[in-house]
This record gives sequence, C-alpha cells and structure tokens, in this order.
Amino acid sequence: MFVLEGKVEIGNFIFNSVNEIEITKSVEELGDTAIIKFPNRFKVKQNGTQNLTEEAIKIGDKVIITLGYEGKYSGIEFTGYVKKISPKIPLEIHCEDAIWVLRRKNVVGSWVETTLKEILKEVVKDTSIELADNIQDMKLDKWIIKNANGAQVLESIKKDLLMSIFINDEGKLYCGLQQLTNIGQTVVYDLNYNLVANNLEFKSKEDRRIKIKFTYISSSNKRTSIEIGDTDGNQVEYNTSVVSDEKQLIEMAKAELEKLKYDGFSGDVVSFLIPFATRGMKAKIIDKEHPNREGSYFIKKVVTTFGMSGARRRVELSNKL
Repeated sequence: MFVLEGKVEIGNFIFNSVNEIEITKSVEELGDTAIIKFPNRFKVKQNGTQNLTEEAIKIGDKVIITLGYEGKYSGIEFTGYVKKISPKIPLEIHCEDAIWVLRRKNVVGSWVETTLKEILKEVVKDTSIELADNIQDMKLDKWIIKNANGAQVLESIKKDLLMSIFINDEGKLYCGLQQLTNIGQTVVYDLNYNLVANNLEFKSKEDRRIKIKFTYISSSNKRTSIEIGDTDGNQVEYNTSVVSDEKQLIEMAKAELEKLKYDGFSGDVVSFLIPFATRGMKAKIIDKEHPNREGSYFIKKVVTTFGMSGARRRVELSNKL
C-alpha cells in the first residue's frame, strides 16, 4: 500500500499538512515555480503566540518541499523562495526557485566582443548561484546591458540565442541547448501499464510540415534572413540582434527544426510520483500494442501535484531522441 507523505519547510516553520501543492518545472521557463495552498485562517506558533500563516510567512523566506510515499520514496521536489502571498480561500503561497535571487540583482555591462559564459558569470556574480558545468562558450558580438536585473538579462539571452535557461536540480544555472540537460537520466513509461492517463498523439515526420525563418536585425535595422524546412510548412519565425554569423543562424534554425519535426508522439502522460521524472530527462515509451511506435523522447515540462486527492506527475514530451 502506498501512503502519501509530504513536508513543506518555509523559513523556520515545518508543515506536514497542506491542502494542495503544484510544482512546475520546464526547460522553456527561467524558473521552477510552486504554489502551496493552506486551509484558510491556518495558524502557526511564533514566539509563544498563535499567528495566522499569512502573517508569519514573509516574502523571501526559504522554501523546501519534500514529497513521497511512506517507506517507498522520498525526494526534495522543490527548493526556492516565497515570491508572493495571496490571501485567497484557501491561502496560496507562490514560490520561485533561485531565479528569485537574480530578479533582485542589477546588472550593468558593455562588451565589444565576449562569450556567453562571461555574461552569465556577470549575472550570477556576488550571489550563491553557480554556473552549470556544461555551458557552451559561445562567442558573441557587441553586448550591452543597461541597468537590467539578472532575470531580465537571462530572458534577453533566451530570446536572442534561443537557449534554454533555468536553475537545474543541482541549484546551478544552466544555459544551452535543451538536449544537453540531464543527459543519461531516463524514465520508462509503459502505455498499457503504469500510467494514470495517456494524452499522447502519434504523428509522422511528414505530417509535421514546418518552415523555420531566422532573422538577424542589426542596430541600423539591416536584416539578414535564412530559411530552412518545408517550403509549404507552417512558418515559425525567430529574430535576434546578437548573432550575425549566417552559419550560426543556420545551426540555430536546424536545432529548432529538429525539436519540431520528427516521427513520434507529442502530448503528455500522467503518472504517480513513482517513477520520478523531471524536465530535461529522457522518457522511454513502451507500447506493446504498437511496438513500431516505441522510442525515447525529451521531457520539456513536468507538473507535479500533491494533495487530498493524491499525487500525480503530468509529463509533457517534446522531440524524439
């Protein structure tokens, strides 16, 4: 028998009972987020007195969420900070991972020529955040940061270079291609066995008609464009003001096309807390009724829920690996 257990640590308080928890992790978003719901007018003991939870908890308090099944599995599912306290019914505590720290740091800088890693070092300087080990040392043209916070700088890099940027499960800042995250970690799903719900749809590569257009826009508004993919496909456009090299633009466009055009499943599956899965991992799909459709896929997003109705992971798949 699987018995749920959960522990939420916020500042100096420990909660072993909550209404509901929702944790979202995605390679397409800067930060992992969590929403914790408490019963209305829930009180905690503080300095010998009983205080309402929304009064005792403060913005910026450290948050650690541990979920599992008694005697079967226990894991830290989220680490971050209180971002917002919403006095709804039930009470909602909105949390964000270490990106919350970078939102509070101003960054100013100017480079004639630089690298991606040098800019990222400037973003995390004087914080406790370290850079991940597998960051590309990409050369960049002139780069100027005018009094932006760290998260705004990362959003700019993400938009201009089409990079995935997020705090990984080791608490380090990752910036690079999606497929270079969580290498070697695999979760297995049997479509006829260990799933709560199967929301996958199988499509062939030919059915996915896609054309990628990439445009470099200079400071004088001069434009250089490249196109790859199906001439009759749905056009997906990207702009950059940083990468001017045509070969590099083509490589970036190819990487985007590879994500979108493949033979295989798209959609999501819903499982219990076991097996564990997080964004960036590989999902191996087993389908005994259609063995020709079996394969491995990149996990781009995982939403984990925990509460009175049980615990689930909604795992969204991306391109086939």
